[in-house]
Amino acid sequence: MEGIVVVRVGGEIGIKSRRVRRDYEQRLLKYLKDRLREKGVSYSEIWRVAGRIYIKTGEPGVASRLASKIFGISSASPGHMTTSRLDDIIGAAVLVSRGFAPGSFAVRCRRVGSHPYTSQEAAAKVGEAILAARPDLSVDLGSPNNEIFIEIRDESSILYTEAFRGPDGFPIGTQDPVVGVIDESFESVAASWCLMKRGSPVLAAVFGPDGVVSERTAKNLAILSEWSTGAPLKATVFHCEAPSPMLQLAVASYCCRAKGFAAVASGMPVPSLEFLSELKSKINDSAVLFPLAALESGIIEDWARLMGIDTKTKSGYPKSINVGIVPQASVVEAIAKKSFEAQVREDGSILPL
Repeated sequence: MEGIVVVRVGGEIGIKSRRVRRDYEQRLLKYLKDRLREKGVSYSEIWRVAGRIYIKTGEPGVASRLASKIFGISSASPGHMTTSRLDDIIGAAVLVSRGFAPGSFAVRCRRVGSHPYTSQEAAAKVGEAILAARPDLSVDLGSPNNEIFIEIRDESSILYTEAFRGPDGFPIGTQDPVVGVIDESFESVAASWCLMKRGSPVLAAVFGPDGVVSERTAKNLAILSEWSTGAPLKATVFHCEAPSPMLQLAVASYCCRAKGFAAVASGMPVPSLEFLSELKSKINDSAVLFPLAALESGIIEDWARLMGIDTKTKSGYPKSINVGIVPQASVVEAIAKKSFEAQVREDGSILPL
């Protein structure tokens, strides 16, 4: 058996036009190749077929985890590849079942092409062989302790038992770039992650005395960097100690306008529509996005777990923000001028450009 990864393209990409879908999938193919190369994971072949990408590799587990952190991918499964001969499928399934925990199991089979057996017949034969090899197991098609999935396509078949969840969304670079305010709070990194999920590269706006960011801010940068396949994370670092949320937003907006970017993303709390209306009148014409404002807490917590963020981390934002206190333009401009551009490494450290 050969090691292989089944990468599933996100559902939103599937509803795009044929031309756009092809472009997005080609981007994903390139991003996967780049990511595997960066991490030293070798592969013998990689190709895409009808909303899926397949990777032949000796490290399917590692490759699956890397693939699952690329926007535009819904999930990735490490598996084994063999022929479509029923005897070979049965033999491979029995080997895989050695790793099953005691209890129950189910066989899920799907098939494309012409074969001398049906999907149901293949599943039944595999189930019989596993029961013979593992008498401590029983069949449960409803809620089994173990599942083995078999995908038979023409002359080959793939067997796998798990799927690493991906973020879905669109590949980074398919939408306009934005500036993301990143500080010590969970909300700040989650807000920028949401825009990356929509396909926008993010330029992180970070603050620190003498341009040195705090440890917690660096951890947030590390999280974003890990998800930045396709557009390595960069930052503008501002020399400013303990800026207020409004000052952060004003400086980020100044940066956004200077670079001609589409918008600023912030994780600031939004208590009301009146707050948004007043804020818009105070921040000089920049589009400010608050992607967390319309999300239920359960969704945010679910995404936080996917990002690898501890949901118990408390927000760095005060419970109420006075939008009437607007930094003077001269103060904002002075801070903006005391800045430098940097490349963010995957450990969250910054390398001035």
